[in-house]
Amino acid sequence: MFRRVAIIGLGLIGGSIGMALRKAKAARQVVGYDLGKGVSESAVKLGAIDESYMALTDVVCDAELLILATPVGAMQALLQNIASSLTPGTIVTDVASTKVQVISWAEEFLPSSVSFVGGHPMTGKELTGIASADPALFQNCIYCLTPTVRTDRTALNAVAAFVEVLGARVHFMNPAEHDGQVASISHLPFLASIALVDTVTASPTWADASLLAAGGFRDMSRLAAGSPEMYRDICMTNSAAIIQWLDEYINALRILRERISVHDSSLDETFAYAQQLRLRWEAGE
Repeated sequence: MFRRVAIIGLGLIGGSIGMALRKAKAARQVVGYDLGKGVSESAVKLGAIDESYMALTDVVCDAELLILATPVGAMQALLQNIASSLTPGTIVTDVASTKVQVISWAEEFLPSSVSFVGGHPMTGKELTGIASADPALFQNCIYCLTPTVRTDRTALNAVAAFVEVLGARVHFMNPAEHDGQVASISHLPFLASIALVDTVTASPTWADASLLAAGGFRDMSRLAAGSPEMYRDICMTNSAAIIQWLDEYINALRILRERISVHDSSLDETFAYAQQLRLRWEAGE
């Protein structure tokens, strides 16, 4: 059991972490901080935290485990702002979608008296905010931990134990490997969804076509309903990997376009192959 867990950022992920910890009775005290108007008060009412604080210095003081659940774009300034207030021995972890840049900031700004462990739960919803928080959000999801050669092993084990308390499955990864892989299976799908919505809705026929749009368009455009600020920050901190995958995707679309233009009769084989790959992935193969 953790003595005192502090959460900075009480949105969907931070709020869900607090709820899961309190439901599992895995911490004697869970405290939180959020800049949003009324967010901290709502977090207390919803049972995500025991107590909220108005100042960063107060929430991080004496924390055994500190969880940074803010957008990636806020992480650099946050790490700088809390560095001098951290109690020696505190374990700091984050939930950011990109890891190389965040770990670089942590190693630059945090004092040597604390330990940092990069983390990223592979879960979420289109809806954001404390009102969408759910203690079951992490059940059976993959939760990436991205240690480096500088990561303290005791701290790593403690964060792994925290992840298991949430009901998630720990998956250790190299930070750069993590960023490259999530660029393909998370960031690229969002950008594809954005491009689809922008392309289709820009047509003068959209008003009529929207009446016909059903499950296919809904499924493919779902990610475009995600947080614009979150994905902007992701693109800014993982641009190289994202560009690489965008180039691959654009090339694949270009090849499909050419094959369609010449009425390639073997298109069904390409589609069947993709169908089988999708079904195998869905079946856990």
